[in-house]
Amino acid sequence: MVVVIVRVMTALLALVCFSASTIAQPAAPTVARVPDTHPTTGLKFPSVIGGDTRLARSIDHGQSEARPEFGYSLTYLVAPPVDGVARVNVFNGGLTSIPPDTSSTLVAEQFEQLLAEIRALTPEADGLKIVKSPAECLVGGIAFRCATLLAVTAKTQVPIYSTLLVTAYRNHFFTIWLEWNGTKADPSAAQAYLNTLVTAMVR
Repeated sequence: MVVVIVRVMTALLALVCFSASTIAQPAAPTVARVPDTHPTTGLKFPSVIGGDTRLARSIDHGQSEARPEFGYSLTYLVAPPVDGVARVNVFNGGLTSIPPDTSSTLVAEQFEQLLAEIRALTPEADGLKIVKSPAECLVGGIAFRCATLLAVTAKTQVPIYSTLLVTAYRNHFFTIWLEWNGTKADPSAAQAYLNTLVTAMVR
């Protein structure tokens, strides 16, 4: 179960790579989009949030890959000043009960697994460092386990931040990974955006 996050991210990357390598071929994999509302948690997935956030891609892994334990994956593009990408995952990992506690072992395992995945997917991973240590934070009225990491792009020296949120919500893991441009936004702008995003989903 601990590796569910990794498998979700790997599945996403595989779909992207497959699509790119077969763009000229007639047969393409069918990717089922997520519905507007999660049937179990009630979380909502608007196509536009606050006028500066657009849903670019969504995948229902149960319908697309017959892997319902992977749940839903969504990618939002965020306009300046945040100028970033928010990746949202809602899944249960095949579990029927997940304690709604950010300090639980299950949440901690998922959090550490996704931190490892962020490091693996960040080209500047050697310079990736935690600038805000893991702790509980309140975002959009929901308690998450949170951390912020920083990597500086070698060629351009652009600081790229990654803010990770993980929680248990109505027997599902609810995770958000926000990558944002440190030259255009500060932590307060990123925090304000995350509050807007989560509020739109839980309303």
